[in-house]
Amino acid sequence: MQLMKHASAIAVAAVAGLLVSLVGVPAASADYTPRDGITFNNAYGDRAAQNAILSKVYRSIRATPRGAQIDIMSWNFNSTIAVRTLLAAQERGVRVRLLQSRGNVSDDGRDDYAKLRAGLQRGNQTADVRSWARACRQSCRGRGGAAHAKFFLFSETGNAEKVLMQGSANLTSTSGNNQWNDVQTFTNRPGPYDFALGVFEQMAQDKALARPYTSWRSGRDQLAFFPGADRRSPDPVMQLLDKVRCQGATNTASGRTRIRIAPDVMREDRGMRLARKVRSLWVGGCDVRIGYTVMGLDVGRMLRQPSRRGPVPLAHMVRDTNNDGQFDDYFHMKSMAVVGNVAGKRNGYATLNGSQNWSDVAARSDENIGVTYRAGITKQYSAHIDRWYRFFDRNGANRYSQARQARSDGRIVDGFLFGTGPIDGVDPYANLEMD
Repeated sequence: MQLMKHASAIAVAAVAGLLVSLVGVPAASADYTPRDGITFNNAYGDRAAQNAILSKVYRSIRATPRGAQIDIMSWNFNSTIAVRTLLAAQERGVRVRLLQSRGNVSDDGRDDYAKLRAGLQRGNQTADVRSWARACRQSCRGRGGAAHAKFFLFSETGNAEKVLMQGSANLTSTSGNNQWNDVQTFTNRPGPYDFALGVFEQMAQDKALARPYTSWRSGRDQLAFFPGADRRSPDPVMQLLDKVRCQGATNTASGRTRIRIAPDVMREDRGMRLARKVRSLWVGGCDVRIGYTVMGLDVGRMLRQPSRRGPVPLAHMVRDTNNDGQFDDYFHMKSMAVVGNVAGKRNGYATLNGSQNWSDVAARSDENIGVTYRAGITKQYSAHIDRWYRFFDRNGANRYSQARQARSDGRIVDGFLFGTGPIDGVDPYANLEMD
């Protein structure tokens, strides 16, 4: 059976190569279909591990056949491979549409976004349908904020139809080389695909909506898109935290509900509200760990306040690889995994992922959020965050992360939190995209 499959794959590849040689148009790669579920990358792994998410996106683009459609929303777009792959898709008859933040478009018109946009415009001269690349001024569907969402839509790719990938990864080389990211993939699922496509169509208009917050739910899966029009709009993060009870879990050894959080950014009023809720759960007996990249000084001080259980466990998940005082690699996921007494089940599982940081600006921005109540996915997230929490907690972010240090005004703060200012004349966050 394996020999027959191998022979079939060789035959398919031979036919694809023949099509290229005969007509000069790149054929879709017929030997790849993206899988459902979670994909993580590892910035400290080998090339395959670093590019696990990017490779999934590139291979899905290559497997998209003539007549299909690719829609991409990426806060930043910076990949020569993506430019070539998307233009090749357009050449073989795929409609390509890409949105990004105008704040990341270079003034000189020489970046990868400009190259893709110009290439798609040239290709439209002979294409059956129009492709484009556009940039939103701020948030595409709201006022203020930014076009910060990160999701990928394929009407058809390989043997799958209506594919959605959503998570924390932008279509940039940095997302693999310097960041830890995640995406959740839905295949052959009209519900989430059609919902996200509808939001993409709204974003493409770059016009503020009166009520831009929208959500979809089916069974154990939920999707939501920001911005929220006002404070009355639901906050999926707080909604999930409100469903947690710290004691009585039957699926953890301690009986305590386990919460693993990797929010990337925790700051401003929204970050404080969510952090206060997490601290109350910690004091109430939950098993909590938070791995962060950027944290407001006020939020950090609040989480480190004494309690009957001590301060909330924190790890600064960044690294200065060349010891120049600037952080080079960092945890970019915006995720939370809950195992235990959650959503009315003592043996419950819940995961939140997406593009949204825990901050005020995130509430005003285009953001994608996923919530799922699936044991397998939650176990993966919980184990993943635990693994890297232990790594960073054991090794330390850099020479500043576990030390006491001075602000520019001379005051001393514990650990390294956003807002401490330059240390020895160096801004540690200079290399980090605050996304």
